[in-house]
Amino acid sequence: MESGLYALLTKKKWLVPHEEITSEPGLDFHNAVVILPQQVGTISYPYEWPFAMWQDAALLTLNIAKQSIDKGMHLKDATPFNIQFVNGKPIFIDTLSFEQYDAKKTWVAYRQFCECFLAPLLLQQYCHVEMGKMFELYPNGIPLEILKSLLPSKAKWNLHNYMHVYLQANIKPGKTKNDTAAKDFSKSKMLLLLNGLINYIAKLQVKKSKTTWDDYYKETILSNAYLQEKTRLVQTFLNSVSFSSIIDLGANDGYFSLLYKNTDKQIVAVDGDANCINELYRAIRSQKINNILPLINELNNPSPAIGWNNTERTAFTERMKADMVFALALVHHLAIAGNVPLGFIADWLAPMGKYLLVEFIPKTDEKVQLLLQNRKDIFDNYSKENFETVFAKQYQILLQEKITGTERILYLMQKI
Repeated sequence: MESGLYALLTKKKWLVPHEEITSEPGLDFHNAVVILPQQVGTISYPYEWPFAMWQDAALLTLNIAKQSIDKGMHLKDATPFNIQFVNGKPIFIDTLSFEQYDAKKTWVAYRQFCECFLAPLLLQQYCHVEMGKMFELYPNGIPLEILKSLLPSKAKWNLHNYMHVYLQANIKPGKTKNDTAAKDFSKSKMLLLLNGLINYIAKLQVKKSKTTWDDYYKETILSNAYLQEKTRLVQTFLNSVSFSSIIDLGANDGYFSLLYKNTDKQIVAVDGDANCINELYRAIRSQKINNILPLINELNNPSPAIGWNNTERTAFTERMKADMVFALALVHHLAIAGNVPLGFIADWLAPMGKYLLVEFIPKTDEKVQLLLQNRKDIFDNYSKENFETVFAKQYQILLQEKITGTERILYLMQKI
């Protein structure tokens, strides 16, 4: 606080602001300083981010490290769990990750940064767009030895990769002679390291990988007429109720979320396709959209509770709470492609929000027929009548209407 770093970072909106708390009923502070950070809405975890979000989070961390040195401070932690996305931008949330700068110390968080940020980014650049999910297996950082084994041989011939990955991987943690290293590691060298990482990471690009749904609205959608009519119905239905937050499940590139961009609605747009969510975040960034949080999650295998006692990082479903839930062109994928009974789907959706906007697509639909073409039809209970009966145990149907030109039905439901 006295260095001016807090004022600088909060002014730039790089660090979450806080207030000091002097007392709290039932707690003894033992003369400690206790801070209450400004609260973040929906919490996300790095393994749910697309490439561009990883990239922006890494660049923010490095720029904060630079600013810290200018103010005589030192960033001692470089984990992506210290970043959240608020108003369409990354923000640092760990106020206690700073200490006074000591010229006798190298950047203590350097290896952590390479394993926690650079490793996932390189895997997405050289291997596949989905590789960011690997961070769920290694939440303390992807070990450099493992990273080396996964990268193609050509990666070694990049000077930055050689220095930050291959050379460093040969140095075992805890085996360095810190006193000797520190004598040769001046502040100017520290800034040279940080600037080099910033310039390199800013130029990284995600590997072009074809994914299942990245062309949905260009090639897979039934027709433009269907989309226009569905859009009209969605807006008509939503105008009939009051809500301030949305969870858009199976959002694809965020088409329906974007109908409410830069409004007072807080939106979480979720899809299992990393390309779609990456493009949505890029749109959010370029258009300065401040109310949509895009996340990658396979809805039939969502992010579990992990960490200490399985409570350190909360399961995806427990974090998803809103007034309105979208499940558009989703149920048939869960029920038929995923073999999830309709009752299970209703029970899963109900705790997320008061209202549900859901689309039922019957077996006669060409897209459902595609799902069934290479398998036996064992879904005797997949029908409009059974869908309504099952969902009636959790919801009251407020509105329903067939989408013109199709047999698809849009429902607006309210939780009982």
